[in-house]
Amino acid sequence: MIFLLWVTGVAMGWSQGEPSSLVPFTRIDLGVSQGGMSLILSIARFAAFFAVFIGALADRIGRRRPLIGSLALLLVATGLSALAPTAFLYGAAQALARVGAAATAALAVVAMAEGVSPAVRAYSIGFFGAAASFGSGISVMTLPLAESVSWRLPHGLPTVLILVLPFLWRRLPESPLVGERLVVLPRVELFQGVWARRLTLVCAIGLLSSAFTAVGLAFTTERLIGDLGYSAGTTILVTVGGGTLGGLGFFVGGRLADSWGRRPTSIFSLALALIGGLVLYAATDLWALWLAALASSFGAFAYIPSGGAHRSELFPTSLRGYANTAAGYLATVGSAVGLLVGSITIDRLGLFDTLALLGVGLVVAALLTALLPETLGTSLEEV
Repeated sequence: MIFLLWVTGVAMGWSQGEPSSLVPFTRIDLGVSQGGMSLILSIARFAAFFAVFIGALADRIGRRRPLIGSLALLLVATGLSALAPTAFLYGAAQALARVGAAATAALAVVAMAEGVSPAVRAYSIGFFGAAASFGSGISVMTLPLAESVSWRLPHGLPTVLILVLPFLWRRLPESPLVGERLVVLPRVELFQGVWARRLTLVCAIGLLSSAFTAVGLAFTTERLIGDLGYSAGTTILVTVGGGTLGGLGFFVGGRLADSWGRRPTSIFSLALALIGGLVLYAATDLWALWLAALASSFGAFAYIPSGGAHRSELFPTSLRGYANTAAGYLATVGSAVGLLVGSITIDRLGLFDTLALLGVGLVVAALLTALLPETLGTSLEEV
């Protein structure tokens, strides 16, 4: 199961990574400014609301079919994005992609959490996060194709992974917690009492933290290529090189979350992501940029297994898919809000000042995390 969800993560990360990695090329070809591209990517993210319905469906019919269907939607929409002749159609295709991506990410984490024991839950989720990061790294490695041929070629390449969908359909097991013995709670329960308080907190954390990371990730290549004048090869060295070592965050963060606890690991990870992200947009020396990429990616990656395990353990099984996709959607809204703010402030204030402004939200997200109950060692069958 871990291997199959790793394959899913690679496909998701590669598909999601291309729009951000190719910003310097897509925006010029489509005739939009930095702020204009930020606006397009922002609007597309709001469509991820429909992923919530996929999550609700997964609480009733199981995780496997909605998960694979969401991945199929993401891959097809990625191919359509590569063929889009105008900025409007590109944004529309990306809106469909965001629905698939949001549902895939949320349901994959839920499936992983429900399929392993509490002692290694966060560590196992780290493998899915590492796979998504690896896929994103592939998208950066295709930058020379965009330079020498066209951005449309690397943007459309992830579509070939449609070929793995039949394999996933045959092999991916259903969650052991979803079946006839499952006590199904009405969805209104999610908006009452303790579940409502937890949902509000995780949604706020996702919204505030993703606003910062979305802008930081979307304009990394623009910062290195467009602002500092580095080549695609040097950009790969900084982003993939720093990100590769930063990928240790998935496994270190998972181990820390399974031993130290979900809350302290998440707070530490968010703080590290903030510091590294700001330095990345302030430094100019190559070594400082590389270290900043390492620190920011380590923090962001360490948060994924910790936060993913935490969210899964906060809600009962019959509400878990709905709650996690809802939280995932609010994180996507946060990304959209961050990019929307960027569309207004980047052209006026610059990238660094925009990141500093959004970084305030990341600090608040860390403080809100401290208000959540610690769930280390929780058995999902007893939630």
